[in-house]
Amino acid sequence: MSDKVLIILTSTVNINPAKYYMYQTDPLSRINTYLYGVRQWLYKTNFKICLVENSGYPFDELNIEKDKFSHRFQIVSYTENTHEPTAHIINSTSKGESELYAINYAFENCRFTESCDFIIKLTARYFISELEKYLGDFIMNDWDSLTQNNRNRCEMVGCNKSNFYDVFNVSLIDEFGVYHSHIEDVWKNRTSKYIRLIVCKEFQIESTVRGGAPDNQPFTTI
Repeated sequence: MSDKVLIILTSTVNINPAKYYMYQTDPLSRINTYLYGVRQWLYKTNFKICLVENSGYPFDELNIEKDKFSHRFQIVSYTENTHEPTAHIINSTSKGESELYAINYAFENCRFTESCDFIIKLTARYFISELEKYLGDFIMNDWDSLTQNNRNRCEMVGCNKSNFYDVFNVSLIDEFGVYHSHIEDVWKNRTSKYIRLIVCKEFQIESTVRGGAPDNQPFTTI
C-alpha cells in the first residue's frame, strides 16, 4: 500500500511578509522544524516522499537522505517570486494560494507521481506516526479523497491521482465566481463533492510549533 501513496510535504523557509497569520518567521527555526519532520517520514515510514520548497531553499542538509532513500525521496525547489507561473501571487496574502501552487509544482516535477495512485499533502513540519498503519486498512485507489479529522484545519488533505486537478486546483475562485482566501474552506468544499471520502481519525502527534498562527500554541493532534 505505502508504495502507491505519494506524500507531498510543503515547506517555505524564507517567508513572504505579505502573507497573513505568520508566527514562525525565522528561517533557521523553520529549517530545523522541517528537517525534524521530514527525517521522521523517511526513517519511520515506507511512503514515497516529495519535499517541495517554494522560496528557493535547496535543503542540502538532507543530501545523505537523498542518497539513502533515492528510491522514494525527492526534493523539488523553486522561488515563487521569480517563477513565472507564480509571480502574479507575490502580493497575495493567502498562504493557501502559495501552497496550492507548490503542491502542483511537486506533482508535476516529482519522478514518483506516475507510480502512485493516491496523493496526500502535509505541511512538512508535522509527522503522523500512525498514518501508514491506518491507511493499511484501505485500498487507496478505491477512494476519491481524504481529509484530516478536523476539517476546519488544513494540515492534511489528499485525493486519488485522477482527482488531483480538481482537489488541488490552483484557483481560489469557486464555481460561482467567489474568491476564497481561507484554504480550510477550499479543502472542505472540494472534498465534500466526493462520496468515497476518507475522514481520518484524530491522530496524536508530537507537540509541534505552528508556522502560521495568531499565537504560539503548538499542535498535538492532526
